[in-house]
Amino acid sequence: MSTPQDNPGTGRDGQLPDQGAAQDWTTPGTTGAGQFDQQGQSGHQGTQPSGYAYPTSAVDAAPADKGPVPKEVMRAYYLILAAGVVYLLSAILSALTTEVPDVAGASLGVALGLVFAVIMAAVYVLLAVFIRRGRNWARITATVLAALNVVFSLGSLLLLPTLNDFAEANGQQVADSSALPTILGLIVMLLGVIGVIMTYLKPARPYFVQPKLGY
Repeated sequence: MSTPQDNPGTGRDGQLPDQGAAQDWTTPGTTGAGQFDQQGQSGHQGTQPSGYAYPTSAVDAAPADKGPVPKEVMRAYYLILAAGVVYLLSAILSALTTEVPDVAGASLGVALGLVFAVIMAAVYVLLAVFIRRGRNWARITATVLAALNVVFSLGSLLLLPTLNDFAEANGQQVADSSALPTILGLIVMLLGVIGVIMTYLKPARPYFVQPKLGY
């Protein structure tokens, strides 16, 4: 005959343990493990590894500080602005002093010339502003325009007397024009050329170098 001490499965009164309490025991991998796994996953998702840096694109990258504007660039800025103003003034004086023939379309031609002068003056101002900001494309564009201005200005000075003589030889009347617009045109050419040369001087050249974006 066995006693309660001999049977470890019984209680003090010789009764078996409550089966309801045995059902509350959790087996490995069920409720407790599930809670641990969920907490572990949520904690893992909350802390992402920060050791890898993703490269930024050229659009997201902030523009590099070019530093103070070199004095040569500032001189080019003012010279090109002055060239635009003088160009517009020259066009206005030319329209006022040139005798317009009494033919159809003559007034329209003068008006179109003034509109073109306003557009070109705006181009001068725009190029001057972007040259001051260190944009290399503005410097290249100003160089091309200055070269074309030199060609046309010198060409007109050399060809205009020949064209007038040819017109007089054929019995055509040559309109008398003031020399002031021609002088102003030469001033525009000189201002533009000197302004462009300023941007190619040694102290100004690094200001137009575009920074390389690294990863």
